[in-house]
Amino acid sequence: MNNNTAKKYMNIPMDKALYNRAFCKEMALQIAENEKITGMSLSQLACEIFAHAYVYYNFRFIPRFLKGLKLFKSVYGSVENGVDLEDNGDKWYRRIAYRFIWFCPAFAI
Repeated sequence: MNNNTAKKYMNIPMDKALYNRAFCKEMALQIAENEKITGMSLSQLACEIFAHAYVYYNFRFIPRFLKGLKLFKSVYGSVENGVDLEDNGDKWYRRIAYRFIWFCPAFAI
């Protein structure tokens, strides 16, 4: 095993297509096949991509007074510039959140 291998990162610009689970599955397959990101399952990749789009496109439904809170600003700030992926994925608690969001109803955008 080569310990000098740099961790890979990629950014997927935010796009309405990412708000489609089937599209996210297809994108995850392409990312894995091209080894752009490693150490994540297809399911983990698809969930993370979709979750970022879900938060981005549904932020408008959060009441105005909550949008000003540090937590909500932080969450939105992490998705407004697209989906940042890295080898081995996010922390465990974010992966749980992504999986939960995967099963949330998608609203028309």
